[in-house]
Amino acid sequence: MDIGSLLKGLPKFSDLFSQKTQSVLGVDVGGSSIKIVQLRKEKERAILETYGELATGPYGGLEIGQTAGLVEEKVVEILRDLIKESGAKATDCAIAIPTKSSFVTVMELPEMEESQVGQIIQLEARRYIPVPLTEVEIDWWVIPEEEVATPEELMGITGKSIAEKKKKTKVLLIAIHKDTITKYKNIISGSGLVATPGSFEIETFSVIRSSMSQDMSPTLIIDIGAPTTKMAVVDRGIMRLSYSVTRGSQDITSALSKSLNISFSRAEEMKREIGLSDAPEHKEMLSVISPIVEYIFSEANSVIINYQAKNKRVVNRVILTGGGSLMKGMIDFAVKRLNIEVSLSDPFSRVAYPAFLQGALKEAGPSFAVAIGLALRKLQV
Repeated sequence: MDIGSLLKGLPKFSDLFSQKTQSVLGVDVGGSSIKIVQLRKEKERAILETYGELATGPYGGLEIGQTAGLVEEKVVEILRDLIKESGAKATDCAIAIPTKSSFVTVMELPEMEESQVGQIIQLEARRYIPVPLTEVEIDWWVIPEEEVATPEELMGITGKSIAEKKKKTKVLLIAIHKDTITKYKNIISGSGLVATPGSFEIETFSVIRSSMSQDMSPTLIIDIGAPTTKMAVVDRGIMRLSYSVTRGSQDITSALSKSLNISFSRAEEMKREIGLSDAPEHKEMLSVISPIVEYIFSEANSVIINYQAKNKRVVNRVILTGGGSLMKGMIDFAVKRLNIEVSLSDPFSRVAYPAFLQGALKEAGPSFAVAIGLALRKLQV
């Protein structure tokens, strides 16, 4: 199972593309919509061929923007419709595994040779994974560590020399439920697509690939989805921490719909167009939205503080992505609450496309971060 091998390529952005030239498809099965992106490689660049999105709500008798818990057959129906409407022709695909169906953690082992780690993982993994190992597929990767002395050590006032520091081998451990893998294999085959090595990837890794630049400084990526918000600290190009919050953009829309006594679709429209405006005429709307967004960024702030305290590395920027990040005023709100640099993900900047699409792709970009990251992954295989 090739789940975690993608990590080996994350720091090497110059190796982003392989020599293969066939078209590939990235498939993001989200809670409120399904998205696809088709790319091909040409002259060392990824070329955008087509992309598209379909809301899942109407297929489950709900409104656009609402999360629909659909059975496999219905997901296949939506994906087939989307492939047809977008004109996508590629069958070689990568599909995202939801964060909620996976488990990612960093293990600390005594210092050892990398060749020894595999044996220890089989023994130690059960201490970290909260389900029987027979129910999951696991993968792992040794995180390269740079020995960094604290200011106190450099000044020689700790009473303990740097050489005496107890070194550890850090390993990124990944587990995915076997039932989840089977489900997504069925979705791929039922949609007329082909699962090849490298077809499955946890969504957070796809976001990292499409949203991160070559900057290796500690960065917090906040992916605001419909049902949940996923957070990941990326340091030196490697994910060091993963965290999920049970609040998302759908919670905002639902709260607006109930509080203002309007339809879900109208609330969704107001959320996008007005958002976090502090204009007097929008005071009531802001009072509904603010507590939910405050909670998300309060959790984000805790993630930053905890990471900095444990690793002695300063998180100096935040990247927002996901459909919820497109709400008007979100960037300014985040800057005020986190007091650090905040920017919006621009995954389409990683690919070439016709100039007339620039405006539309810039606006839609954060919603397609997972699908683009998946397609870029396939171009490496």
